Amino acid sequence: MTTREILTIQLGHYSNFIGTHWWNLQESNFTYDPKNPSEINHDVLYTEGENMRKQVTFTPRLLIADLKGAIGYLSEQGSLYNTESDNQLLWDSTKLEITSAEPSPRTPFIQNLNELDGAVDSENFNFESDVKSWVDYLSPQFHPRTVTVIKQYLHNCTQRPFNIFTYGRDLWSTEQFFDNFTDKIRLYIEECDLMQGFQVLMDSVDGFAGLGASCVQHLRDEYGKSILAFPCLDFNNAEPSASDLVKVVNTALCWQHIGENSSLYSPLSCGQVGWPFGADSRKFENVTYSPELKYHSSAILATALDTLSLRYRTKKYPSATLSDLCADLNKLGRKAAATSLSLPFPMKMKMDLIDVLDEFEGSLWTSLTPSCDISMDNNMQSIALRGISEDRIKRPIHEASKQISKPAYRCSSVHEMMTLYLACTCHASATYLSNIAAPLKITLPYPKIFNNNVTKDGNIASWPVGTDVNSIAVMAGMHSGSNVAAMYESLLKQTKRIRSIKKFHAFTDSGLEEDEFMECLIFFELIFYENPFRERISEVFTQRQDSGQSTSEGICFEEFLEMLSVFSEQAPRDLKVFYAFKIYDFDEDGVLGLDDLERTCRQLTRGGLSAEEVTTVCRKILEESDIDGDGALSYLEFEHVVTRSSDFMATFHIRI
Repeated sequence: MTTREILTIQLGHYSNFIGTHWWNLQESNFTYDPKNPSEINHDVLYTEGENMRKQVTFTPRLLIADLKGAIGYLSEQGSLYNTESDNQLLWDSTKLEITSAEPSPRTPFIQNLNELDGAVDSENFNFESDVKSWVDYLSPQFHPRTVTVIKQYLHNCTQRPFNIFTYGRDLWSTEQFFDNFTDKIRLYIEECDLMQGFQVLMDSVDGFAGLGASCVQHLRDEYGKSILAFPCLDFNNAEPSASDLVKVVNTALCWQHIGENSSLYSPLSCGQVGWPFGADSRKFENVTYSPELKYHSSAILATALDTLSLRYRTKKYPSATLSDLCADLNKLGRKAAATSLSLPFPMKMKMDLIDVLDEFEGSLWTSLTPSCDISMDNNMQSIALRGISEDRIKRPIHEASKQISKPAYRCSSVHEMMTLYLACTCHASATYLSNIAAPLKITLPYPKIFNNNVTKDGNIASWPVGTDVNSIAVMAGMHSGSNVAAMYESLLKQTKRIRSIKKFHAFTDSGLEEDEFMECLIFFELIFYENPFRERISEVFTQRQDSGQSTSEGICFEEFLEMLSVFSEQAPRDLKVFYAFKIYDFDEDGVLGLDDLERTCRQLTRGGLSAEEVTTVCRKILEESDIDGDGALSYLEFEHVVTRSSDFMATFHIRI
């Protein structure tokens, strides 16, 4: 079986908190019993190697970036490939004066990991107080090229913080960082047999937003593979402050750029709103956690990532790929999706799946995307379910009793029953379902966040059982639908509180222009609001007098297909230019006169400019672009203008 590999990239402190839990979960769910092989193809995200001792290694195919001072005891090169000979000196060490810093402290858990015969006892650890950084609960060993330390900035530094989008973008442009990091990407890709794409986690509220956006653009330009991005927002219940607006701008700029360059992206947060940042957290019925602890909230987000990614990591469906997921959810340019989680999946004690689903009321999932509550209806969605074995579906026919009268009793597998349930409860939705029987094993250092009515195997009891949870059933998914509009609206509302980016000197001093900030606002307005040219587009594509197929009731199927082909991101430039000219030519006289330009400008700006300002802008356009001086733009003159617009191809499409 040929493995289609994926490279994972984590940029930022909170993203590394999430990633650490994710890799811990994967390694705790490895199966070493040849009689009971894993249902997951771990080669998708892991790479096999050999160290200097000729020992076989199996490490995450991973790149990490964080600030100086954030990785504590962890060596940038790691310890997996070190040998004693590496430390042998070629000179007389007795003649040297050596100055060394105090070694960074290690948590009791990390000390225990380094003891070969150390037994892991949960009573010895207090992760809630011990964990200061993601390295304090990191279990796996990394490849020497995995970790990159950003030495230009110091973690938690208040004098020179790494807190501005453009700081990260500028850092990416430096020769030292760019060459080092992109070389690491290239080396990983050269080791792959059939590279399928990238998973990118990035902090979206600080400088890592700019670093992540630049990285995603590089991946798209250089490799052309699928890119699934997760901009991450740490929960913060502090009082609102002026710095919140800085985080909002960073987030908006980040989402704009990854929306243009990724295949699909889904913002992640345990906060219900995301901005302003002092708000309520997401609630789970059988989970109690402290959202202000990165160690807790990141575990929940990592659980969702580990489960939803099963779609392209299971052995059962080796042809399922990351590109399939992205193509299913980003129809016609809709790049943003919401992430959901059911933790644990509510399998009650001594109940079969058929009864659990029949009795369940409300939504099966909780949203992990800020300002976005996911409905059960009108979605394109990819759902993954783990931890329900085939013997939990229903009772045998001689024990079925009332079950036999239920339509779902005819189902013979978990996949079939869940597919039927989702088809019946999710109106006007298209669902891709993946499932595996193995539950998610819960071991240290995963936090103890499950309520005392959750049994050791993850079932839900109606009384306290007071036992450690060893495994759970989990369901997670990604959803593309109209609910995402609320997220855009909320972010746009907060961003528009800023009248001028010039008031935030850190942005302008580091190279962010007012025009770039306004482009960001327009980007979100075009996504959120109805297309201002919707009526004009309908008029243009129903003008088929020769066919007689158009009616006053709407466009026919052929016209609809023609419209989609024109507004597709893959449509050729000449075709887009031709129809753009027709749409803007409101009076249909074959040229774009002042009236056409003013009407176009008013619809684009949605009343944001006064009549005098609109006229001034349009006269300026004619002055610069009317080559023959006849007071209007011909098709050739319009085409000349468009060829100078670098973003025309990216913006002239429709999101449905």
